[in-house]
Amino acid sequence: MTAAARLDPHPMAHRDLITFPAGKVTGTAMWAAAKLRVLQWNALAGNRAKLREVQEETLLEHCRVSANTEFGRVHGLSQIRSFEDFKRQVPLRTYADFEPYLERMRKGETDVLYPGLIPYYGQSSGSSNTNAQHKYLPISPAQIKWQQKSGFDVVARYLDLTGDRELSGGYFLALFPPSTIKQMGPVGVASNPGIMQLNVPYPAKLLQLPKPPIRDIPDYDQKLKAMAEAYLDYDVRSLSGTTCWFSIFFDQLLAAANRRGMNVTSVKQIWPNLRVLFGGGVYAEPYRQIIEERMGRSITLMDNYNATEGGVFACTDSRVDTSMLMLADRGVFFEFVARAEHGKPDAKRVPLWDVEPGVDYSIAVTTQSGLFAYYMGDVVRFDSIFPHRLQFSWRTGGVLSVTQELTSSLEIERAVGEATRKQNTTVIDFAASSEVGINGTAKGRYLLFVEFEKAPKDLQAFSEAFDQELCAQNRVYREHRARDVAILAPVVLPLPTGSTKKFMEQLGLNNFQNKFPRIIGDDRRELLRKYVQPT
Repeated sequence: MTAAARLDPHPMAHRDLITFPAGKVTGTAMWAAAKLRVLQWNALAGNRAKLREVQEETLLEHCRVSANTEFGRVHGLSQIRSFEDFKRQVPLRTYADFEPYLERMRKGETDVLYPGLIPYYGQSSGSSNTNAQHKYLPISPAQIKWQQKSGFDVVARYLDLTGDRELSGGYFLALFPPSTIKQMGPVGVASNPGIMQLNVPYPAKLLQLPKPPIRDIPDYDQKLKAMAEAYLDYDVRSLSGTTCWFSIFFDQLLAAANRRGMNVTSVKQIWPNLRVLFGGGVYAEPYRQIIEERMGRSITLMDNYNATEGGVFACTDSRVDTSMLMLADRGVFFEFVARAEHGKPDAKRVPLWDVEPGVDYSIAVTTQSGLFAYYMGDVVRFDSIFPHRLQFSWRTGGVLSVTQELTSSLEIERAVGEATRKQNTTVIDFAASSEVGINGTAKGRYLLFVEFEKAPKDLQAFSEAFDQELCAQNRVYREHRARDVAILAPVVLPLPTGSTKKFMEQLGLNNFQNKFPRIIGDDRRELLRKYVQPT
């Protein structure tokens, strides 16, 4: 029986698809390399002494590389011999603190944070925060090499988890921003995924879709449509991108197939060998049902936590555990600051080998591109240590707080996921906000804006399930909700079909790198309220 028939017995599965000729050979080689990498990774993840050794070696290497730069001389990087030395000599900094250095580097100054000229800058948008701003983060040639390795690590985990030796028999399709490099003086600026698409190593480059010129179409609607039309007949076996874009692309793919007269109702009828989605950027569970409805069956979803600052930091290593296993040996040194101490000049800085489970930490990184003790603006929580598995919690500043309950975007996402499951509904996307002064009182409540794909039969029951899960997730919310003492019941506000897309276009954020904001402030709340369906 063929691989296609095993995955999908539908007659459409047997139509001729464009496959990768050397797939069998490369598949065996990839699987063997993946097994070796996972063995090394597991050995490191479970050994505190080895983990500390690798992380400190990473830190000291970055200090050695930048020792003769302006930053290195001011902070005595050449004298640093340990993490304790580093903490004494290099303070924590935000992007605003680094921007004067980075602006000079983008204008062509050399040896500022990193030796020589850094050729690329990744444009990163704080779209998950309430006050988005563009950041231009340095990406050195060394970082590109590390990111290539961490990118393979995500695939390695999938191959080890499933034993799949046929992944490379077809093609890998990526839903990423265009790879067009915008010249800003002597340097080039693009999104980090766009830059990495230009640097995909062989033989992976042979398998990678889309190809130019489709890869570089700037308009996202046009790009989705073009990819769907161009690759209907390719044997696509994996899809990568931000999780919330998968179902949107599947709609375009189904439409393209039916325009051709294929008369299909699911993606499995078009791409019978599509076996894995490499996602990230958002909590996956609220999207899983709509993705699998479009697929026509269940599919493996591999999550990862990545950032422009240094590539992939963690990824899925289990079918049942939604937390992600840290990558500790891919060119990034990690520090963590407990949420209560974030922003304090004397904040306690905890290395990876000393973190504790269950604590909300702000994450700071030292990278292979000249960022030292850089506050990323992310908050994470470790579910376990040795091995270190984490959950991305929220962006600093991106919480809902009516009465200091500090509800995170992850808690909102989990509550929506649970309400969706209980009410057998599916959502396109959603955002939460809050308002106070209800009915002339000092009390507040949450507003949940939802674009449903399949609306619940009972909107009030959906709201109650959302409320109940928030109570389970957040102790302070639960206590302040009890008997409506300070927080009233949330209100769910349905959005018409297409509203989330229009809203993102209005904000200028309609691209593969941006996600619909989970938590929104007053200005965006009122803007989004204008889209709400009248009841």
